[in-house]
Formats: sequence, structure tokens, C-alpha cells
Amino acid sequence: MTSSTVLAQETQRVRERGEIEKKYLWATETIFPDVQKWEVEFAAVEKEVGNAAAFKGTLSQGPEQLLKFLTWRDQLEPRIDRVYVYASLLSDQDTRDSGNQGLKNRARSLAINYSAAVSWVDPELTALPHETIQSWMDKNQDLALYRQYFDNLFRLKKYILSAREEELIALGGEVFSTPYTAYNLLANADLTYPTIKDESGQPVELSDSAFYRFMRSTDRRVRKDAYDGIVSAYAGMRNTAASLLSGAVQSHLFQVKARGYPSCLAASLENGAIPVEVYQTLVNTVNENLPLVHRYTDIRKRALKLDDGVHDYDLYAPLVGDEGKLHYTYEQGVDTILTALQPLGGNYLSPMKKGFDSRWVDVFPTKGKRSGAYSSGTFLTQPYILLNFHGDFDDVSTLAHEMGHSMHSFFSRGTQPYIYADYSIFCAEVASTCNEILLQNYMLEHTTDPNQKLYLLVEFLEGFRGTVIRQTMFSEFEQRIHELAERGTPLTADTLGAEYGKIMKKYYGPSYTHDDLVDNYWIRIPHFYYNFYVYKYATSYCAATNIAERVLAGEPGAVDAYMEFLKAGSHKYPIDVLKLARVDMTKPDAIRAAMKHFEHMLDQTEALLKQVNK
Repeated sequence: MTSSTVLAQETQRVRERGEIEKKYLWATETIFPDVQKWEVEFAAVEKEVGNAAAFKGTLSQGPEQLLKFLTWRDQLEPRIDRVYVYASLLSDQDTRDSGNQGLKNRARSLAINYSAAVSWVDPELTALPHETIQSWMDKNQDLALYRQYFDNLFRLKKYILSAREEELIALGGEVFSTPYTAYNLLANADLTYPTIKDESGQPVELSDSAFYRFMRSTDRRVRKDAYDGIVSAYAGMRNTAASLLSGAVQSHLFQVKARGYPSCLAASLENGAIPVEVYQTLVNTVNENLPLVHRYTDIRKRALKLDDGVHDYDLYAPLVGDEGKLHYTYEQGVDTILTALQPLGGNYLSPMKKGFDSRWVDVFPTKGKRSGAYSSGTFLTQPYILLNFHGDFDDVSTLAHEMGHSMHSFFSRGTQPYIYADYSIFCAEVASTCNEILLQNYMLEHTTDPNQKLYLLVEFLEGFRGTVIRQTMFSEFEQRIHELAERGTPLTADTLGAEYGKIMKKYYGPSYTHDDLVDNYWIRIPHFYYNFYVYKYATSYCAATNIAERVLAGEPGAVDAYMEFLKAGSHKYPIDVLKLARVDMTKPDAIRAAMKHFEHMLDQTEALLKQVNK
């Protein structure tokens, strides 16, 4: 572990990409050696998209012709994905580079043009009787591969429009994506932040990627200055941001009205075969347990001696000073993860280690680099992880999280054919969160210093709050603003701010003190453009808690069941894929058990606070 002084020196200035050693940069050259080779493939794929028209009107000719088209499609789509992902990675590693932005825009347009070129497919297929296609699959073993695909297609038949209507919607893809594209550039490339003074009085450059690092400062003045500086920067574009978010919500509402879904929420969940009750059960169960969240807020107020209450910038603060804080080099973080995940066995650990060694990860923050973290990649590439590593334990946890995504992708793409290689978004956060929980367990078991253990407990409580409580809160906010739009209420900056403020006060209770600036915090959250994505963080955490507990308890077959889940892709419906890992999210049991786990951590924290005289 490194000293805090060295890390502080390293993070005073955000470095240029050219200053970072190659081993810490993701290996985009394994996709295309250079942009010239990308251009060659782009042109070839663009030409191939034009061949879609030759299949139009032929799919009813018989199983051989249908299989020919599906094979053509399954070979072309991964190439389109590869073209897009390469351009996207280049764009995100430096959002200031207009050339790379241009590549990404062209790749996006190519994908949209492809969608328009094949927009006739679903209407043409669903014009056939499902029984006819089933009989073809019974006679043709290669075509039988697509049985789950056709079952899902005909399940959604009532929402599929005519070929011309589907083409028009596909052609609108560029328009529908504009709000998020504009927001992403505004937030990551155009927004500027002030400079503040750190704990030692030295000037330090604020950046959005370092937001949570500042929020974890033991100096309340630093937390407040950083919070005010960063959130005020977002607040400066509140009206523009409201217009962009409203545009995204309106695009969701357009799909609802065009296809005849009962609501935006139902439309989003129906596509993934997720019952609306799963969403509502999550929200209702968490709301039933909000007294536990209020208890946590009160613990913070007492431990930090905050007579004026817990402000938003106090929610991440450690309850112990630097004596409890852990610091890591990147290599130390990787070693810790590899050790902590040993309960998953060699079949999991071996390819993960190879991934670390093969430059899956783009490690450090650099000028213009997209903030946050994510896992990317395609059926034809290795996984890629964007990280902004500063050296805190939270960065190690984030790395474990994103590596969970990448390992899920690695196993799924390595096991399933292309048509089922991508797992459902509903299942997407399970593997990542399971990694986090196993890391948490390892750290608590191997930490003896009470201050460090308290620090870790608070980190884990924060992980729970951020993943279950906060994402459920975000889900309520997202559902609320879509319901407002469905009723015709304009989503102005004031309306959005009022809704966000109201829900913050409800979730954090009487020990929480609300500042007016917090009403603008929704602007920082890009996930509100993702169309009801965030609830999956919460359901996945609850599922992952259930899986990790069985793995750690040595339950017979638990690891094998989990590996089966990781390899399943989407060859079953999401609810059924998760059942492979022995978790049933149609019931509230996993959520209730997770809330009991949260309560147990609160009990441990209060006991440890007494031990260290806090």
C-alpha cells in the first residue's frame, strides 16, 4: 500500500494520455491496428448492409432461406458492433478529440442505417404463423438454434408495427439518441470546474471523475467545496440539461404511443420479459425498510458530530480519519481482487488474470477521458474496462465490479452463439456485484485494526446504500418523471429539481439536512437517459448477495450453478437465467434478506464505533 502523500501528489494534476505507460492503457490495437484498418472494415460493412434488401420478401420461402438470412445477420451484426466499439473506445479515452468523435458518430450512423435496412424483418417474420416456423425448426436442426429467439419475437408480436412504420422508427434512431449524445459531450467535454484547496491548503484541480474521492475526504470544508464546485458546474446548465432529459423521456413516450404499451415503465420491462411487479416489489420493499436508512443517516450525524445535520456532501465521508483509510497501487489492487475471489475457483480466476495481463483495463484518469467506469467489448473482441483509478479502496472495488461485467461477457460470449451471447440487462449487474461482495467479505475477514475495519464497514454500507438504496431512489425518481410526462406535465428544471429534492428528503430522513443545490444533482446522473436501467443495480445486488452467501458458505454446487449462470447469455428469459444461479427475483425474499444484511452491518458499525470511542 502506498502513502497518502504520494497519492496526493499524483492526483494534483490530471495527466495527458501520452504520459501514461502502455501497460495501463487498453489494447484497442487488438480490434484494429489503426484507424486506417478501421476505415477498410467500415467500408466493407457499410457495403454489406446494402445486401439486406435482397432478403426482403423471401423469408417465407422455407427453412433454408430463413436460415440463410439469420446466418448472414449473425455474421454482420458482430462486425458492426466491432466497428462501433473501437470508435467508442477512442472517443471515450479523449472526448476532446473531434476526429475520434467523428468516428463514433459515423459508427453510430452505420448502426442506425443497418437497423433501418432490416426494420422489415420482424414484421415479415411475425406475419408468418408461429406454428409454421416451429415446424421448420423441428425439421431443421440448424434453424432450431433460434427457438428461444422466435419465442421471444412472437411474445412481443402485438407491439410490432408494419414494415414501413418500423423503418420510420429505425430512421429516427439518430434523433432519439441526440439527447444523450449531447448530454455526454456537455458533461464530459465542455463542462469546466473550479480549483479548490485540498486538506493541506494546496490548490487542486476539480474533475467529475474525482468527485467521490473528494466526497471521502475527512475534511468537511474540502467535501463541501468540492461538492459545491462540481454540482454548481452542472447547475449552470440546468435548463439545457432539463431540455435534454425531457427529450430522452419524450423519445421513450414516443415508443409507448407508437407501439401501444400501457406506460414507459411497462414498455421498458416488457422488452426484457420482466414483470412490472418485480420493479414495484423492489421499490415497495425498500420503502418499507427506510427506517434502516434513516438510522444510518443518524449514525453518521452522531459519529461525525454534525450538529447541523447530514448534508449530501457528508453521506460519503469516512467515520474515521486517515488512520483507517486504505491506499493501493493499481498492482496491489489487482492482487487483492485475485485473492479475494479465490472461492470462485480456478475456472474463473485463470481467465480473469489473463484479462488483467492482456490490457483489458484503461486504468488512470487523463485529460479529456470520460469519467466513471464501465465494461465494454463485443462478440469479436476481448472485454475492455474504462477505469479512473486514484488509489482508494473504492477504486479497487470499482475494478472488481467492472471485471465482474467483463468476466460475465467473457464466459457468455465464449459459450453461447452470437444470437444469445449478450446477457439481459436485468442480469447485467449480478456478476459485477458478486465480485464486490466477495471482496468485501475478504477485507473484513483479513482486517484486524479496528479503525481500518470501521472504515471498511462504512465503505460497505456505502456500497449498499449506493447500489440498493440510492438506485431504488433513482428508480422512483425516474418512474415519477416518466409518469409526469405521460400526463403532459413539462419536465422543466424546476419540476425535476423539486421531484429530486422531495425524494432525497424521504429517503434520508430527519437527520438529513437538504441544501437547495442538491435539487440540481440529478443532472450528474447519465443513467437517467438509459430508460429504466438503474433498478437493475438494486435487484442485482440483492441477487448477488444471495449467490455470494452460498458460495462463501460452501453450499454444494453453488459455484457450478453460478458458472452456469455466467455462461447462459440470453438463451433463456432473464428471470429463468437467474434461477440457474438459484435465485428467484419474482419473490421479495432476496430483497428482504439483503435488507437484513444491511441491518447486520449497521449493528456491527455501531458496536465498532463504541470500541473506537466514536
